[in-house]
Amino acid sequence: MAALSAGASLAGTASLETLRDLPSYGGVDLSSFKSAVSYCVALPDYAVDLITVRDPGNLYAWAYKTANMLLDQIGMRVAGAVAELGGKALAVPSSLRIDPEREVGNVSHKAFALAAGLGWIGRNGLFIAPKFGPRVRLGTVLTDLPLRSGTPMENRCGDCRICIDSCPSKAIKYAEFRFRPGAREDIFDPKKCFSRLSENKELLSKKPGMADYAVTVCGVCIKVCPYGSTKR
Repeated sequence: MAALSAGASLAGTASLETLRDLPSYGGVDLSSFKSAVSYCVALPDYAVDLITVRDPGNLYAWAYKTANMLLDQIGMRVAGAVAELGGKALAVPSSLRIDPEREVGNVSHKAFALAAGLGWIGRNGLFIAPKFGPRVRLGTVLTDLPLRSGTPMENRCGDCRICIDSCPSKAIKYAEFRFRPGAREDIFDPKKCFSRLSENKELLSKKPGMADYAVTVCGVCIKVCPYGSTKR
């Protein structure tokens, strides 16, 4: 698959038939497409393990931004491969926030990754891959080509509350769900999270040499998740 040869850690495909009610923003019209190619890039464990409550760390901020750039490059490669097959394709930006305070992009990359069978939606609202846990960044290419769909994984978090109890902004809420919560707000308060992310971006921007990598990151819920953790 083009995504894997371009550097993706995992990749899969999903039909959009079960995702027609998925909201989209910024001009993306899901009715124009039949399928999605979903892929992810794993973040380096060392950078994630250096995250603290006070500071996400230079290495994590760099890894986060660099992974997003790689995902966008992979998306362009996949879109080109689709075009060679005669299909229409749209590479969705990996981390473009259409509404920063609501923490939404053009579409939910997590929803497509779930439908492609790459992992599940975790208690922290993040996508969790069995091998990497939430230590991944996601990308999506939409296409009008009919592609096979993977099998969505059920939530495997059980009754774990580590991410909820560890969240510095208290933005994560406990709720039971099999595949996806009824609404994102059932498990996550975007305003509380955004406030924390903004503070961290300002912190990073004041560090020497970090102006280009001052991104809105926290990462605590990623670090503490048992899945993908190097502490297991």
